[in-house]
Parts: sequence; C-alpha cells; structure tokens
Amino acid sequence: MASWLSFNLLFAIAVIVGEASTHDPALGPLAGMLAALLAYLVPVSLVVSGIVALLCCGAAWALGRALRRVGPPLPHLIGYAVLGAAIGAVVVALYQLVVAHALDFSGGLTMLVPACSAAALPLGWGWSVRRARRADAGLIRSSRVDPDATAEDFIRP
Repeated sequence: MASWLSFNLLFAIAVIVGEASTHDPALGPLAGMLAALLAYLVPVSLVVSGIVALLCCGAAWALGRALRRVGPPLPHLIGYAVLGAAIGAVVVALYQLVVAHALDFSGGLTMLVPACSAAALPLGWGWSVRRARRADAGLIRSSRVDPDATAEDFIRP
C-alpha cells in the first residue's frame, strides 16, 4: 500500500513538473493543460498501478523473505529499486505491445514509469520498516478494536 501511494504521488509530481517544464504556450494555458492531463492520468494511474501492485505483491514478498536475515538497509533498498524498475519496464512494454502494437522506447513515459516505480518500492519498504519498528518498540498503539472487549465494557455487573 505504501509503495502504491508513493508511486502515484511521484508519478503525479513528475507529470506536473514534466509538463510545466516543456509546456508550449501556443497550446493554451498551463493550468488547463495540467488539469486535463491529471484528470486523465491520475485515475488511469491509480487503477493500473493498483492492479500491478496486486499482481506483483508476491514478488515483493519473495524478495522480502529472501532478504529477511540481511541487516544493513542498502541491499534492501537496491533490491526493491531493481524490482520496481523491472516491474515498471514490464508494465511499459506490455502497454506498448497492447496499445501501440510495437515497442517504442522513445516516449517520456517509457523512462518515467520505471523511474517512479524504482523509487516507490524502496520508499514503501522504508515506510513499512519504520512503522514496524515503532510498533515493536511500543510507540504505536494497535488500531484494532476487539469487538468482544468493547461489548464487555458495556456489561454492568
């Protein structure tokens, strides 16, 4: 979940920065172009990346299991970045084959999606590790509500 949110945030920021830096004023106002671009790309990105996250969570789990005894964070960061880049490259290649019926690696999204994915997986891993360590140290209370305990609180002796 954290990697999925990270990817979508990074992707939206990259699209905004990319469009703002290469915008041609002859095409209309920048705000209108950004609004139209985000209105199309954000919902598509949320859905597609959600499906990809569900399909690829097994690979991330397997990588995590393989690295569970590795202490230093650098191998984890590198492993998740490589996995993210690979997933992003496969998604772009599949998209090009299905939509364009040919592989074309000259477009901006060709590098943007794998780059955002390569950054999102280590960010999600880092957030999850930080949260798990805080929970282990007792700094975070469990948000689970025990329905039996709640019902018992209302029973008067």
